[in-house]
Amino acid sequence: MNKQQVISKYDTYELREGNYVKKEASQSINPLTSIDSGKATFLRGNPFLYNPQTAVYQINSLEEYLIKAGRIEMAFGDVIRNPEFSDSKRRKYVKKAFRKWNKDYNSKKKIAFSENDKIVEVIGEISYLKFSWKMKILLYFLFIFLLIVVGSSSYIWTFFARSSVGLYFQNVLNDLYSSFAWLQIVGNLSIYIILTSIFYASIYSIISKDFSKNYQLAQTYLNRSEKTISRTYTKKFRKARKYYLSHMRKRKNKYYPPLGIEEIQEGDMSIDIFRQICQVLVERSYRYKKSKPFVVGFRNVLILLSIAGAACLFVFLVYGMILTIF
Repeated sequence: MNKQQVISKYDTYELREGNYVKKEASQSINPLTSIDSGKATFLRGNPFLYNPQTAVYQINSLEEYLIKAGRIEMAFGDVIRNPEFSDSKRRKYVKKAFRKWNKDYNSKKKIAFSENDKIVEVIGEISYLKFSWKMKILLYFLFIFLLIVVGSSSYIWTFFARSSVGLYFQNVLNDLYSSFAWLQIVGNLSIYIILTSIFYASIYSIISKDFSKNYQLAQTYLNRSEKTISRTYTKKFRKARKYYLSHMRKRKNKYYPPLGIEEIQEGDMSIDIFRQICQVLVERSYRYKKSKPFVVGFRNVLILLSIAGAACLFVFLVYGMILTIF
């Protein structure tokens, strides 16, 4: 008997209009010569990892997958229905095949889940950029201060100048701007810088907060998906194993319909999709963390320039007041 071929007579089923129909007893065919090498390689894989949306080949039943029956490689369906194998041998091969698939699936699942754990450990917490309430108050105060000081000829100063104190400060400012023409330019620039820093920090804070929120939601989703994947697989695996082993105990009904691939294939959340989500999360988090120091640094530069501009006008205002005393 050829190592790659088993010839025997037994009843089989074929798929007709979505249903499995029993065929007449016929000789089995060698699966390794009736299919191309690419599909044969595919069928040596794990049926519990089958995804109809991404699979290269369309599979209808678990029984199409190839397993080892001693030294012979045969389709799972050929092994369990071949009368040349004793009941004990068939059960042995079936149990061995399910052990292999179970070990392979759990191995891949463990790798995917461990990658998710590494993501959490390496990336760490994702915090969002925000202003403290003290910094916000300071920026708004500086903005109002600069508006008042720079606009010495505005309607507000016309109102203030009605009092002796207001007129005094207006004259001090006008004298300063006459002596130091660049001082008013510094004040105007500082106003725009403060506006830019408030707008910039506010917008980035919103974006950063949304990213942090989405990151946490993604992590929660992945953690929940881990349980869903494990629970769904365990249920399908036990069902498939029980289906064949229980039927093999029934000597009166050895010829039963194959278990459809839809009964064991991966659901909407598969291991591959899980790993893809992890990868996307890593890439986005990496870009976020990589850009954050530059974003924070630019924000700090804007704040320092705002404070420096306001401080410059304040110092010259005090200087002008001192000159009026002497």
